[in-house]
Amino acid sequence: MKQRHPTIYRILKFCQSMIALLWIYQGLIPKLIFQSPTEQAIWQQLPIAHFYIGWLVMLSGISEVIFGVLFLFIKHPCLHWLSIVSLTGLFIFILFIDPNQLYQAFNPVVMNIALASLSLIAIWCLNAEADAKPLKSDLRECNRKD
Repeated sequence: MKQRHPTIYRILKFCQSMIALLWIYQGLIPKLIFQSPTEQAIWQQLPIAHFYIGWLVMLSGISEVIFGVLFLFIKHPCLHWLSIVSLTGLFIFILFIDPNQLYQAFNPVVMNIALASLSLIAIWCLNAEADAKPLKSDLRECNRKD
C-alpha cells in the first residue's frame, strides 16, 4: 500500500475543489442563469444564425458545469491536462474573436492562468502520490504473508 502524505492530499483536494467550483461557476452564472451579453456577443462574432446564439451559450454553460463536476469525482492527470488545453484553446478563441476582452477589468487571462496553475499543482500532487514509497509497516506485513 502506498503512503498518502496528508499535506499533498489536502493540496490536491483543495485544487480539485477550486477547479470544480470555478468551472461550474463559469458555466452556471454567466451562461445558464443570466446569459451574459458578453457571452452572447462572443458567439455573435461567428457566422451563426441569431436564433441559435442563446442555445449555444446554454450548451457551452452545460458543458462547463459537467466538466467542473468531473473534478469532484475524478483525480487523474489527463483531466487536468484536458483543462489546461481547453483553457489555452478558449484563450486563443477569445484572442481572435474578441481581443478587447483581454484588457477588461475581469478578463479571461486571469481566470485561465489561475485555473491552469491549479491544474498544474494538482498534476504535481498526483505525480507525488504515484511516486510515494510503501510504508515500512506495509512492507513488514507483505513479508509476513510470504
